[in-house]
Amino acid sequence: MDPNWDDFKVLLALMRAGSLAGAARLLGIDHSTVSRRLAAMEEAMGATLILRGGREFSFTPEGLTLFSTAEKLETTIAGAALAIRSAKYEVAGVVRVSCPPGFLPELMRLLPVLRRKHPSLTVEFSGDYRAVDLAKGEADIALRMARPSESSLVMRHACEVGWGIYASSSYAAEHGLPTSVKELSLHRLVLYAETMHNVAALRWMEDYRNTATPVSRIDNLEIGFQLITSGVGIGVTPCFFAARQQELIRVFPEPIEFTTGWIVYHESMRKTARIRAVIGELVGYFESNADLYFGKMS
Repeated sequence: MDPNWDDFKVLLALMRAGSLAGAARLLGIDHSTVSRRLAAMEEAMGATLILRGGREFSFTPEGLTLFSTAEKLETTIAGAALAIRSAKYEVAGVVRVSCPPGFLPELMRLLPVLRRKHPSLTVEFSGDYRAVDLAKGEADIALRMARPSESSLVMRHACEVGWGIYASSSYAAEHGLPTSVKELSLHRLVLYAETMHNVAALRWMEDYRNTATPVSRIDNLEIGFQLITSGVGIGVTPCFFAARQQELIRVFPEPIEFTTGWIVYHESMRKTARIRAVIGELVGYFESNADLYFGKMS
């Protein structure tokens, strides 16, 4: 049987105390237990670790080698324990945040704020449509546009994302704009592939295009936004995307759909200071910019 950490602690105590009785006092156990653990370790190692001579003893070369290893283990374990305890109270280290790519330009605005408040904190944002596996450590925090079902995840409300029908000013100048939903069938439409129809807003146009032939059908939200902005056709895009482009016109005044965004993290990170700090900034940011994401027109 392999020795466990308690056996190594016996070896450390023997070296530091210089006697069985002293080692027993250091460990808070009786000396017979010290003798039993030492014998078990020697049997497991297949080597004599200590040469006994009455009340005195000396370490064999094998014993000294094992003692050196035990000291290194002790230092490593103590360092790991300190790092874990510190993480609960110190806002330092790296926090990885995953979000849909379209949110990156907005969320990157938080970096200077976080840097100013927490100089020892590094926040890494990555754009990913996929729901990263937080339990496997693929990210520390995720922004998801669907309510998570995993019981091990903690979630906070982030935002209500409004979706609108938009056209560029150049498209409007050349083709005009529909005045009703029925007139959409008379226009050039940018539509999304069926693989994206799990988002209600991205399949909305399918119900109203009638016989209109799409000028494009794409499977990427950012490319769809670029096509609309360039004047290729009329299409659906998040209202906060369009807020970045002054040349875009919202065809109908009200958003057509809403999607709820969630800030999600694993329950094991609930008490970690750096995670709490970033979560707090994200929640505050979305609360301050609720109108932007909702799609309220100024």
